[in-house]
Amino acid sequence: MKAKEHGISIVLNLFLGYLWIIFVNYMVAIANSFPNTLIFGGFFILLGTFLFWEIVNRITPFNTYKFNHPVRITGFASFFLAVVIYFL
Repeated sequence: MKAKEHGISIVLNLFLGYLWIIFVNYMVAIANSFPNTLIFGGFFILLGTFLFWEIVNRITPFNTYKFNHPVRITGFASFFLAVVIYFL
């Protein structure tokens, strides 16, 4: 059961990482049309990331685990790995 939870957490968070990347790319494209790109883009990306974080914490089946639970750590690592691989 534990291996199944790790696998589901990895796949789910990889997908959510990809969704976050799509969101950031979309927000950067919108922010480029404003005169102060850095201010508007930074504000929208920070606000959207905060809202995305809240939604992710509510929809994942592992939201009852504490932050230091191995399944959540594996999920966070896969999320950040997807983002790092994209940006590198």
